[in-house]
Amino acid sequence: MRRFFLSREAILSGRPTLTGPDVRHIRTVLRLHPGDEVLLFDGEGCDYRARIETATQKTVTLSVLERFPSISESSAQITIGQALLKGKKMDRIVRQVTELGIYALIPVIAQRCVPRPRTDGWIRKKHRWEAIARESLKQCRRSQALRLEPPTAFEALIENSRDSDLRLIFHHDNALSPTQSMLYQRGDASQILALVGPEGGFTTEEVAAAMDSGFVCVSFGPRTLKADTAVVAACAVLQHAFGDMAGLLKKA
Repeated sequence: MRRFFLSREAILSGRPTLTGPDVRHIRTVLRLHPGDEVLLFDGEGCDYRARIETATQKTVTLSVLERFPSISESSAQITIGQALLKGKKMDRIVRQVTELGIYALIPVIAQRCVPRPRTDGWIRKKHRWEAIARESLKQCRRSQALRLEPPTAFEALIENSRDSDLRLIFHHDNALSPTQSMLYQRGDASQILALVGPEGGFTTEEVAAAMDSGFVCVSFGPRTLKADTAVVAACAVLQHAFGDMAGLLKKA
């Protein structure tokens, strides 16, 4: 059954209505008609079974038949602090971390970051990323919207992150603690903050500052990963160690 986003307020209004591209998709691509059913999600963790009541060229009105909590959200609340990357790499990362069940994404301004966001630019970018995340929610069957935090300076983030059960900074130094053996000793963590660096990685000064603030520094091993690959690997490892991917592979 196809899924569409509406705010919780709109869904519970008594007359939930889809507009815009969703109408064309329902009418001309899916060829659904009054009486057919669709799924709605509200971005706050709930799904709704709904029936099409009327369908015009501009609107599709629905009636809600059933509401139920999403079963596709991770038990671990994982926040990724991703150092800002060039071009459209951050667009891809928004999509990927949403698919991987990440709770929140914080764009981090690190020393080696090339992008330096301005306030007006951030507002436009946030709107675009929210749209990307919503489309990703449809595809991966999540119902909880990715939290997008404003860009934060590296120093401010490490000083104001002490509420997490586990704080990690990923670095490419092969001499660091192996990720696997360290993580599986901390299986009780439920609120996790993980920092992933920019092109070129975090500086040694940044890594030292994070460790002084209580972060654990870990490496992916002998291979140096590109920044937009590293964040995907980090999300998958964390979901396997603490979240809802734990049963997919046998722990070493």
